[in-house]
Amino acid sequence: MAEVSPLKVKVIMKTRKDLCDWIVEALKDLNGSAQIIKVKEHIWQHHGQELRDSGNLHFTWNEDVFWAATQLRAKGVLKKGKDTSKSVWALV
Repeated sequence: MAEVSPLKVKVIMKTRKDLCDWIVEALKDLNGSAQIIKVKEHIWQHHGQELRDSGNLHFTWNEDVFWAATQLRAKGVLKKGKDTSKSVWALV
């Protein structure tokens, strides 16, 4: 009898670009504005497994999230730092 190979599950690796979407998702769930730590907690609670499955991103996401916020500010999605408290991110 032939051996049956186990199903291969394709894991889609996330990148720091995905953090942009996750920041927006978190802020929408948190009424449009929140302390950065709350945004990061939300991301971990909702996307922790995806982060764990994404190689180096699992180890760098806590810093990469700031890169993502900078990208969102440049696109006009997040308020500029001067328009919010230092520890708060807010949607425009």
